[in-house]
Amino acid sequence: MRGPQGTLYGRNSIGGAINAISRRPTEELNADLRGRIGNYGLYSLEASASGEVAKGLRARFAGAYQNQERGYFKNDAGKGSEGGRGDRQYLELQLEADLGPDVVGWVKLSTESSDINPRTINRIGGYDFAPYPFGAITPGAAFGYLTPGVVTLNPNPQPPGADDIRHFSADTTQTQRVRDNFSATGDITWTLPTFDVRLLGGYQQYRAENTYELDDTSVISYTFPLAAGGGICAFIPGCGPLTVFPSSQVDLDTDKSFGSGELNLTSNTNGPLQWVAGLYYYQETLTQETHFRAPDQLQLQTPANGPANPSSDFVYAASTLTTKSMAVFGQIDYQISDAFKVTGGWRYTRDKKSGDEFFRILCFGCGGFSPDQYGSATPALDITASQISTAAAPGVVSAVAIDPATGIASRGLSNSWDAVTGTVAAQWQPTEDELAFLRYSRGYKSGGFNAGGISALPQTEAEHVNAYEIGYKRTLGARLRVNLAGFYYDYKGLQVPLTVSQPGGAQLTEFFNLDSSKSYGAEAELAWQPTDALQLGFNYGFGHSRVDSGCCFVDGEDPLAIQPGAQPSGAIVAGQQPQSVDGARLPNAPRHKVAVNAVYNIDFDPGTLSLSGNYVWRSAAYSNIFNREYNRMPSYDQVDLRAVWTERNDRFRVIAYVKNVFDSLGYDGATGDLLASSPTLEVAQSYSLTPPRTFGVQFEIRFR
Repeated sequence: MRGPQGTLYGRNSIGGAINAISRRPTEELNADLRGRIGNYGLYSLEASASGEVAKGLRARFAGAYQNQERGYFKNDAGKGSEGGRGDRQYLELQLEADLGPDVVGWVKLSTESSDINPRTINRIGGYDFAPYPFGAITPGAAFGYLTPGVVTLNPNPQPPGADDIRHFSADTTQTQRVRDNFSATGDITWTLPTFDVRLLGGYQQYRAENTYELDDTSVISYTFPLAAGGGICAFIPGCGPLTVFPSSQVDLDTDKSFGSGELNLTSNTNGPLQWVAGLYYYQETLTQETHFRAPDQLQLQTPANGPANPSSDFVYAASTLTTKSMAVFGQIDYQISDAFKVTGGWRYTRDKKSGDEFFRILCFGCGGFSPDQYGSATPALDITASQISTAAAPGVVSAVAIDPATGIASRGLSNSWDAVTGTVAAQWQPTEDELAFLRYSRGYKSGGFNAGGISALPQTEAEHVNAYEIGYKRTLGARLRVNLAGFYYDYKGLQVPLTVSQPGGAQLTEFFNLDSSKSYGAEAELAWQPTDALQLGFNYGFGHSRVDSGCCFVDGEDPLAIQPGAQPSGAIVAGQQPQSVDGARLPNAPRHKVAVNAVYNIDFDPGTLSLSGNYVWRSAAYSNIFNREYNRMPSYDQVDLRAVWTERNDRFRVIAYVKNVFDSLGYDGATGDLLASSPTLEVAQSYSLTPPRTFGVQFEIRFR
C-alpha cells in the first residue's frame, strides 16, 4: 500500500506498508513438502501440515531449514567466504478455534534462529597507508604494509576488490547470530449483528550478535618505526619499538522486545456506510551495545589514566531505550452512488521515548605520546571527558556522570511527540472496467534519539509528510489492463541517516532532520494477454526528489568538505566542516525504474509448464544526501528466468530458476573513505552489491 498508512496500519508508516497475512489453519487435512538445491552449496527444506484436530479446533504446523555453504565473496586471506553463507531455522504453530457461534480465536507461535556471514559491501579503492588515518586514535592497519617484517595473511598491499569486486582480504570474519527469537500473535473476533469486535495483539523478542571487520585488511601485526635516535624511548629503560596489533572489529549486540495490542470495531453490513474505529498501544524495549575493539592490543586494557578496560575497546557506545505509543483512530467509507465513493480517516498518536546512553573512548598513541617517540612505552589514554558533551540539549533529562569504576559516561534521555494524521479520498468507478481515484494523506513518524555517543544534539525531531496521489485504471477488452498513477510528497523534518565519524575511526549511523524536501513522480503499468497462453507486463516509474532546505551537516566521508560538489556552510566544529545539502536528491531515489515480464503457459496431458522471464533496470542513485561521486550507485539491470511444471492435479510441482542470468553487478549502496595518505586526499570507494548469478531447482509435494 503506497503512501502514509498511519490511519489504520499503526505507527511510523510514512512511505507505505506491506500487510503480511499468514495462511490460516484449514478444516481439511493437508500437507506440503518443499525441497530446494542451488549453487553456492544452497539447500533448504520446508514442510507444513494443517487440519482439524478436534471439533471446532484447527491447527497448522510449519517449519523450515536453509543452509548455504559458500558465500558470494571470497576472502583472499584464507578465511571462509562471506555473503549469504550460513543457516537459518524456523518453526511455527497456529491454532484457530470456534469459541462460540459468533466468536473465533486465533494464535500463532513461532521461533527462529540464524547463524550467517552477511557481507554485502566490498572495498574497491586503495588502502589508507597513513600511520593514523583521518579521525583514528589507534595506529592504522595498512601502514603496516610499509614496514619491514609485517605479519599479514595476505601480502597484497592493494584491496583485492580493485581487481575483482567479489574478492576481499580480512582476518576477521563477519558474523550475525540471532538467538532467543520468539513471537506470539493472536486475535479474537466477535461477530455481532451490525459490526465485528476484534481484539488483536502480538509480542516478539530476540537477541542479535553481530561482528564486522573494521580495518579492511588482513594485517596481524607490525613494528612501528622509532624516530631518528630512538626518540624519547631511547631514554626509557627497557623500551623498544612498539608492536602494533591493528586488527580491529565492531561487535554490535542487540536485545529487543516489543509488543502491541489493538481493539477495533468494524461494520459488517452491506449498506453504503462502512466504518472502523479502534484503540492501539505499542511498547518496545531496546538495548544495544557497540564495541569498537582492537582485541590483541593489550595496552588498551590498562589505560594509564583510568580504570581497566578488559574488552580492549577504543570506543564503547551503548543505550537502553523504552518506547511507548498510544493511538485512537477511525475511518469511514461512504458509497454516495453506484459509481462514487468517498473515504475519510483520522488518527491521533502520542509517542514517548526514554532511557539512558553510555559512552567511553580511549586513544592509543595520541595526546603527544606518539609511537615513534615512545615505542613500547606508548600508553593508552582515557579521553572520554574531553569528547562528550555536558551541555543542556533537547531530550537530555539528567546530567552526564562518569562511573569511576568503569570509566563509562552516561546520561538520561526522554521526550514525547504527538500528531494528528489521516486521509481523505474519492473514488469514481463508472463501469467495472474503469476506476479513477484521488487521495490525500497526512503522515507522521515520531522523533527519537541518536543514543550512544553523548553528543551535543542527541535528539531527532518528528517527521511529517503531506502526500497526494491520483490514479486511473482501465481494462480494454478482455486482454489489456492499464494502470496510471501520480504522486507528490511534501516532507517537513524528513529523517535521513548519516554516517557520523567518531574519534578513533568509529562510525555511527545517526538520524538528522531536513527542514523541507519534496518527492514527486508517476508510474505506468501495462498488463497484456495477447493469447490465452501468453501474458506480458510492463512497468515504468519516474521519480524526482529534492532537498529544498537542509543545513548544516557533516559528511562523514568528507569531513573537511573539500571534495568536488561540497557546499561548506557554517563554522568548523572539532575539525569538521558542516555543509548545506540544498538542491540534493534524496537517498536511494533513482529517477527511472523499468520492469518487463513475460509468462508463457503450455498445457499438456501430464500438467502445465509455465515459462517466465523478468527484466528490471534502475537508473543511478545516491546512497545519502551528499550527492558525491563516491556515494553514487551506478545504474544496473538484471534478468531472471523461471520454469515451473505443475502436475495436472496440483500434487507435484518442480521449479527451476536462474536469478541474475548475466551475473550483472547490482548496487544497493556506495560509500567513501577519505585517505590521509593521499597527497590529493583521494576518496576510496566501496560498493554494497546485490547477489551474483544464482540458480537452483525446487521440488514441491502436496498431500490433500
